Amino acid sequence: MIIASIVTFEPDIHRLRQNLEAIAPQVPNVIIYDNGSSNRDEIERVAAAIPNTAVIYSRTNDGIAAALNRLAEACLERGATHILTLDQDSVCSPAMVSGLAPELGDGVGMVTPYIVDRNKLTLEDYQRLTLPQVERYEQPARRGAITSGAMVSLDAWARIGGFDELFFIDYVDYDFNKRLMDAGYSILRVNTVPLLHEVGRATRTWLLVPRKDLAGRWHVERFFAFGHSATRCYYKARNRVLFTRKHGRTLGITHEGVWQLPQQIALTLMFEKQRSAKLKSFVRGIRDGLMVPLP
Repeated sequence: MIIASIVTFEPDIHRLRQNLEAIAPQVPNVIIYDNGSSNRDEIERVAAAIPNTAVIYSRTNDGIAAALNRLAEACLERGATHILTLDQDSVCSPAMVSGLAPELGDGVGMVTPYIVDRNKLTLEDYQRLTLPQVERYEQPARRGAITSGAMVSLDAWARIGGFDELFFIDYVDYDFNKRLMDAGYSILRVNTVPLLHEVGRATRTWLLVPRKDLAGRWHVERFFAFGHSATRCYYKARNRVLFTRKHGRTLGITHEGVWQLPQQIALTLMFEKQRSAKLKSFVRGIRDGLMVPLP
């Protein structure tokens, strides 16, 4: 059985309603974990209008990793074998669950849809892409799977110890991917199944950059500024350092973890506002990432 889950923190209520209305008909249950939002009453009203939807409330912001772990535990209590993890601003396609589920099986830790970032791609653009039906992720972080839209084996989640709550937000998914891969699990993307999603507040720039797709083929694509807050920049730096400290011996030079930081900082300073605040956040994040004790 597959149960859907959504992590919320100060959600846009209209988008959350869209999210629930899209996923609820596809699964037997939806569980929301709210991370101490101030609009709790609105969340409760929206959830109450959707059949088979439950809400777990936290008084504080426990972070994405803790929320995902509590949701996975709640799904197991209800007899689920897999959890579908969604962000509060993601909107599923009508047959997303039935499109992903056939790829589940022995040795598959996670199956994801094709992420259509509203700031970068329209559904019409996506439909014009020529892609294989299913691709396998080869790296955990560089072009890695994100948690939104991911259908995760709860057996695999338990075997690798769940999501690492030390990460709080940012790189939570990539650390999870890394441990899945190290444990021998495959992570697959079903390109025929789209998920409307929003990564930060990405804005188009003039810069063209070389990138690799999942199959390792090089191509040139437009760079979109990240649009992340100074707080997010702190966690981007801190958690990339943590990721490298935790997995460095098996990473090599893969442009993951700390290898991403110079370009992240440079591109933020080139294209974004609040440069001084964001630079200070990057520096604090690097410092704290080096100082945080690892278990």
